Amino acid sequence: MTMPDADFSWLSEPRLRKIVGALTAGGEARFVGGCVRDSLLGETPLDNDAIDIDIATDRTPEEMKALFDAAGIRWIATGEAHGTLTAVEDGLVAECTTLRADEETDGRHAQVRFTRNWDEDWRRRDFTINALYADPDGRIWDPAGGLEDLEARRVRFIGDARDRIREDALRILRFFRFSARFAEGYDADGLAAIREQADLLDILSRERVWSELRRTFAAKGAPRALAVACEVGVLQRLLPGVPRTDVFARLHAAGHWEPALSLAALWPGLPRDVLRERLKPSNEVLGRYAAIEATRDAIIRGIQAHELLYRFGREDAVAAAALAAAEGRQVPDGLVARLQADEVPVLPISGRDVIAKGVKPGAEVSEVMKRFEKLWLEAGAPSESQRTEELLNRALGSKPAG
Repeated sequence: MTMPDADFSWLSEPRLRKIVGALTAGGEARFVGGCVRDSLLGETPLDNDAIDIDIATDRTPEEMKALFDAAGIRWIATGEAHGTLTAVEDGLVAECTTLRADEETDGRHAQVRFTRNWDEDWRRRDFTINALYADPDGRIWDPAGGLEDLEARRVRFIGDARDRIREDALRILRFFRFSARFAEGYDADGLAAIREQADLLDILSRERVWSELRRTFAAKGAPRALAVACEVGVLQRLLPGVPRTDVFARLHAAGHWEPALSLAALWPGLPRDVLRERLKPSNEVLGRYAAIEATRDAIIRGIQAHELLYRFGREDAVAAAALAAAEGRQVPDGLVARLQADEVPVLPISGRDVIAKGVKPGAEVSEVMKRFEKLWLEAGAPSESQRTEELLNRALGSKPAG
């Protein structure tokens, strides 16, 4: 079977040849996983930083160290207990891992045994399309039938799907992440196993769950993947409420899939504490989630473009407008264009300007500033000095509300 777009030209990269040469001088080495899979589809790790270079070898970590030292290659013990050393040659990075077999698994972690048996190594992997190997000359080894699945655009567990999920429950989310990238059809046996064992998601660390979820959002097929994940009860295990996969789909079709916005589309109105406890996203994502929802509410209330930009900034205002549209809200004609094109207004006066008008420093300055801001926004946030002066004089002559 041939893949017409396959590109393995990167295998001739001199720095990579040096790393592989060191490993093959003392044993056997093959590229494996994403770098092989994606190269078969025409995407290479030298052109895409998101594609890692992974090398499987029948050498142990101690043997790898000696081989790298002899070749003058720097190495880092990034996961030595699990057989992984990171080889670094003049800026090029390759993860080199000893062939392994799982001894014990608990759904989260695995105790591994090093082996020199390639058959044991591929059988412990998750999906057929991730068990594709290439030797240093680009010859493909496909023990699990991954080429056929890749050509058919399907993600399929290796062996019994239930066994693979019990070994590592994160494979449930990885199934949907890879399906969002590659799948045109969904494997029925895999979906049945996921439906039966979706409760295993509860044992995973929240950080791992969030990492898989946010990476899924950006994939081309994310809307369908998340809809299917909802159908088999996966998304409902992650956060409370019924996920709005239809809103996410409309948002995604409009070109928006950043993590905070995707969360707001799928699971609106969640308290920060719930999001933090259940997913542990960054404080930046938590802040943007709240800001996007507040901005969306302001749009619904009819707040004008200049005030949205002033209060929320361009990024959150544009995102909130996209969310409102995806929810089927009435977004005023031309609002998005203004949010994208207009300058973000900056309040043209400060407390010093108020004091210069004879107001004593203190609470009254703050009251004048509030009145000026209100008048200024009602006037469309003008920047002309004459208009600003007029509004300041009005604020100075007004009495505090109430």
